[in-house]
Amino acid sequence: MKSCPVVFFIFILGVLSKNRMISISSGVLLVFSYLGFLPKSVSTQNMLIEVGIVLLVMGVLIPLSTGELSFCDLYKSIISFEGLVSFFVGIFAAVMARNGVVLMKDTPGIMTSLLLGSIIGTAFFDGIPTGPLVAAGLAAFFIKFSQRIFRH
Repeated sequence: MKSCPVVFFIFILGVLSKNRMISISSGVLLVFSYLGFLPKSVSTQNMLIEVGIVLLVMGVLIPLSTGELSFCDLYKSIISFEGLVSFFVGIFAAVMARNGVVLMKDTPGIMTSLLLGSIIGTAFFDGIPTGPLVAAGLAAFFIKFSQRIFRH
């Protein structure tokens, strides 16, 4: 229960930024913490991150499994200019998201900065809240990029 104020703060940031995923996730964690259901071991916590990613991938694959999108539809969308650009950006985004997961595992406190940035971007720059993987992936990219530039 030591981290409940931090998780509650993240919950409030999620609500203020209208980031439903953060609000729900932190709210559920608050309830689990209150009930004593939080995993204690790092390996269990890491496994839960992997389970979350599996669920995310399953959600993306649903249109393929329901027949909503066929192989022919995929082929047609990929051979267009927009499709090719999107294909390569998808690869880049997946790699960035992986780096975002590593950043969040190595630096859990980074989530608060990402959420605060999301609130400011949403409130003052007419932005749309992104998922934490996208934001963390971009952060990881810029952190590594700036470290390479400034560390000769």
